[in-house]
Amino acid sequence: MGLAEKGAQTCTLVVPCYNEAGCIPTLIDRIQVALSGVPNFSYEILFVNDGSTDGTALVLARIRLQNPRVAVVTLARNFGHQGALLAGLQYAQGDAIIVMDADLQHPPELLPEFVSLWRKGFDVVQGVRQGQPGLRKSLASRSFYFLINRISEVEIQDGAADFRLMSRSAVNALLALPEQTRFVRGIVAWLGFRSTLVPFRASARHAGEPGYTFRASAKLARDALVTLSTRPLDLALYMAALTLLAGSGYFVYVAWKVVSGEPLVRGWTSTILTVLLLGSANLFCTGILGMYLREVLTSTRKRPPYVVASVLASQTGSPSTPDTEPIKS
Repeated sequence: MGLAEKGAQTCTLVVPCYNEAGCIPTLIDRIQVALSGVPNFSYEILFVNDGSTDGTALVLARIRLQNPRVAVVTLARNFGHQGALLAGLQYAQGDAIIVMDADLQHPPELLPEFVSLWRKGFDVVQGVRQGQPGLRKSLASRSFYFLINRISEVEIQDGAADFRLMSRSAVNALLALPEQTRFVRGIVAWLGFRSTLVPFRASARHAGEPGYTFRASAKLARDALVTLSTRPLDLALYMAALTLLAGSGYFVYVAWKVVSGEPLVRGWTSTILTVLLLGSANLFCTGILGMYLREVLTSTRKRPPYVVASVLASQTGSPSTPDTEPIKS
């Protein structure tokens, strides 16, 4: 069995990893057990080492020598989960591509169901997390999906994770997009390929510390907002119009006071409130414009979302010759 086996449908499993040395051996074992009973099916596991600082690189190099299904793409530094994900998709050669995390919160036991649904004609099989571990993370996740689905041009399933199968057609369409900043799960929904959902319960991390810090999560939310919607720009315009309306109303009120001969109360209260109102609205609108100008600057620079330092191909296939030329250092 192997990716190049004649007549078999092929699949590349893309696994971004950052400091996951303690998870990788168990992950591979569970993947192999899960896919061992899938008929007429060959696969390889493509790990993307996203600048790990623990023993991840050594673990991957050793396992690759022992396991012919394992390939490794090493990035020049840490480019973040979405960058590593895109690098893996760029190098993946299978008829289907499955993306999943290395920490075993995405259960490998669901992989046969993913493959079965793909064979039934679905281009995207999306894993949907049922509940989040911890109240704070659960509230943050629900708030994010509530907000993004109110302002986005497409709807993203609440709990959608970067645990999905995509057909070769869907992956090619995603990689063909010219934008530099990509919120992958949102872009996949925007593409509109025929999709279905598979719910799952995420277990605790097998080992190590979470790679998504609050800062990384906030950046992901900002990228999602900018890449999926222009409605914040409309909001800035509405706020400007509302502020102008309020200012005009106050001007009419003052003029009426003057005409009617009523004395005006001299003081700082109305002045301070007006300055605070106008200043807050101005800063808020400037912040929104700044997010989109940042995206324009990123696109103008045309810097790649990742830089590849090295590639170690599997013995069953070669990820070093992708359909679309990847970025190399």
